[in-house]
Amino acid sequence: MAAAQTESPAMMQCLTRLSDNPSAVLAQARDWERHGGGVEAGQCGALALLEMGEAPEAAQRFDALAASLTVGRPPSPADPHAAQIARLAGQAARAWLLTGNTIPAEASAHYALSWTPDDLGLRILLAQSQYDRSDFAASLATLDRLPERGADDATHAYVLRASVHRRLGQIDAGLQDVARALALSPEDVDALLERGILRARHGEMAKAREDWDRVIALSPDTHDAYLARQDEDVLEADPNQPL
Repeated sequence: MAAAQTESPAMMQCLTRLSDNPSAVLAQARDWERHGGGVEAGQCGALALLEMGEAPEAAQRFDALAASLTVGRPPSPADPHAAQIARLAGQAARAWLLTGNTIPAEASAHYALSWTPDDLGLRILLAQSQYDRSDFAASLATLDRLPERGADDATHAYVLRASVHRRLGQIDAGLQDVARALALSPEDVDALLERGILRARHGEMAKAREDWDRVIALSPDTHDAYLARQDEDVLEADPNQPL
């Protein structure tokens, strides 16, 4: 995601209350907007909508807020508002992805990257939107030249690229990427889950089961554990069934 910005006390209060009572935060944000709260108030309201499960409306609001800051200016990383615009457009992309609307998600991610082109988190959002609409070649191109270390999102990026390679039938390349992810985060459950699938596709069934068992041990009550158990059940029922 785009570079962090310093939050105002009012925005900090919004974020603090968001998960506990989003409807109250939304009402507060609307009042804040009426009293000149500007983009921050709009962002607070969009975040509240997102927390309430109103992702389509939230996405539209994030996009509109990003556009409101440009005032017709073309994208430029040197713009003083570039990081804020990219952040809002990135939030729009994330919200669109939650709705399954991959085309507007991709558009918002592209727009965000036009303001902050080196942001790895935004590249991941773009690659995910391309992946979700099965444009694996585009997703792979977006994830080209990933950092080896030093980036918070590097593990996620390598796991996603490993999955892209798998969908393209490039199992060895996928195993290389997931190895890089696990070198950065040895107990990342998404990486372990993906390596298990890749190992099964590679014919290493015992090693695949070891990875899935590790996912279940690390995160027993999560969706990742559910997926690991599901993969083990498929493997048990039919070792030749593609995962």
